[in-house]
Amino acid sequence: MIFTDQRRLFTSAQVCRACGISRTSLFRLEEIGFLTPYSVNPDTGYRYYDLQNITAVGQFQRMQEIGLSKKEIVDVYLEQIDSEEFLKIQRQKLNMMQRFLDEYEVRHNHDRVRSGAIVTLPAVTCYCSTYTAYSVPEAVKHNYLTHEKCVQEGFRLLGSEPIFAIIDNGAVWEDLAVSGVHYTICIPISPDTTPGPEIRILPETRVFSRIIFGDSSVVPMYIDTIRKEMSERKLTPSGPPRVVMHVGAYAGAHYKPEDYCYEFTVPVNDPL
Repeated sequence: MIFTDQRRLFTSAQVCRACGISRTSLFRLEEIGFLTPYSVNPDTGYRYYDLQNITAVGQFQRMQEIGLSKKEIVDVYLEQIDSEEFLKIQRQKLNMMQRFLDEYEVRHNHDRVRSGAIVTLPAVTCYCSTYTAYSVPEAVKHNYLTHEKCVQEGFRLLGSEPIFAIIDNGAVWEDLAVSGVHYTICIPISPDTTPGPEIRILPETRVFSRIIFGDSSVVPMYIDTIRKEMSERKLTPSGPPRVVMHVGAYAGAHYKPEDYCYEFTVPVNDPL
């Protein structure tokens, strides 16, 4: 318990020094409704703050450091937010960040031995085109042209999600030249897109995921490894696999084929 006569008050200059912020930033916290000084001198307008005010600034800095917007910080701190919806959105962001870090770490370390994991793919709206490819270059060309067509037709891309392919038949690379791979290329677009014949809405999906690093020649080896891992973990596929194209030919001319990075995912019945 804090008693009024024991409370030490601090000037704005002292608070700024203690928290490492400018006076402008301190006063901005008042403007957005986050901070209220303990007292204000009615004659001079000087503000005085107590230790709880200083701690509140620290809470603001903590939430800002993890990427919350000013409005989110105010709403969370003052408990004027739908907590369940807020947690759902932040977990989706955390999942997105984890997926990116996993992909980047594999590329940076040239890691070819990382085991698979159960992850959640977010719900996504996509511009889609179905095709049968009999070679990797043919598939790459079709994917590129579909991506171009999506932009040409005026759809707003969802940059936070990479393009991916849903494999619609069982053939994957091993017998590509014989029977081909029948697949649907999916370009993530804004969820506000008007429904149409090329538009599909895919729900949030739990998948067994394995990040693949290297050119297309390494894919068959990884697919065999994924099958073995899933068998060992007694995971049952619940839908067609997806190949998520984190870094590929479409991502930039400076990427070499040996630096490409894919994520091979298989929807599974959640084991948890």
